[in-house]
Amino acid sequence: MDKPNVAVVGYGFAGRCFHTYLVGLASELNLYGIATRRTEARAQIQQQLGVKTFSCFEDMLDDPQVDLVVLATPNDLHAPHAIRALEAGKHVVTDKPMCLDVAEADAMIAASRKTNRLLSIFQNRRWDGDYLTVRSIVEEGILGDLYQLEMAWMGYAKPRTWRSEHQRGGGKFVDLGAHMIDQALQLIPAPVEKVYARFHTGIWDNDVEDHAHCIISFTNGVEVHIDTSSVARSSKPRWYLVGSAGTLTKAGLDPQEKAMIAGNIDAAHEDPAQRARLFADIAGQSAATVVETIPGRWRSYYENIGAVLQGKEELAVTPESVRTVMRVIGAAQCSAARNQAIGLDEVDGI
Repeated sequence: MDKPNVAVVGYGFAGRCFHTYLVGLASELNLYGIATRRTEARAQIQQQLGVKTFSCFEDMLDDPQVDLVVLATPNDLHAPHAIRALEAGKHVVTDKPMCLDVAEADAMIAASRKTNRLLSIFQNRRWDGDYLTVRSIVEEGILGDLYQLEMAWMGYAKPRTWRSEHQRGGGKFVDLGAHMIDQALQLIPAPVEKVYARFHTGIWDNDVEDHAHCIISFTNGVEVHIDTSSVARSSKPRWYLVGSAGTLTKAGLDPQEKAMIAGNIDAAHEDPAQRARLFADIAGQSAATVVETIPGRWRSYYENIGAVLQGKEELAVTPESVRTVMRVIGAAQCSAARNQAIGLDEVDGI
């Protein structure tokens, strides 16, 4: 089978620096084209990448040579564009979040099943080095029984463009929370019981939350606390875990994004000061140990997509797994509006 031809829709930051770049590194995929309405961007693409360009989504859909469509578009376009692409016989990858709500997720999954075409969501941070390290420590039982897991992604900057618009799926909780919720669901081997969230607004002049705190309670007793913020001048650690046998802290973000933007993701290098620290009893004495970070590998996402389309592997990020992320996001939004804890079944019909 020839390598599947991939067309990326959208050439903003995500389309240019994430999807186009990573597809180009996947040996079993062929970067065939890019769709963007911006004339200057199409000229730049043809000069620098030498691939086909499309002036609109519809022209790309009409090209029979396109096998896989990658949606690097605003969040409110993910569902309608994904469904149209699936119905046109294309396989589809959407950027995260999957869509705006559970109803859209269900419609996307239904279209994928009806057309027998691949649907996946770019949850690349399942391959973050910090997440892989935390997962290894949890799975090895080094922390004992896990009680509480805290995750934070905080900064100080006003959201801009469509990311400042609620109706378009803006706000950091949807944007970055989609990653952290997905990581939490992968880490905790139990169903979600309740979700409680508080959103704070009114600092920046827009209609998305400025600061969010969400608590996800699992049926095995573990609580996951997630913080996102556009008004935090200093951040919490990226990870903080408390278990019966130890505590783990980890600062900093995975370095792959910075290296990728510079043009060489394989040159990613973590500041040693940001390595995880494990606090536990060793030989009866309390001690702090520095934990080496497992190297992250975002390349793996599109390598898996290529292998799936070649019939060599199972899909790593299934739409059904990410549907649960959308259920948690919906529950958090409902909880913040009602100021009460919400079960996932309460949002499925919303």
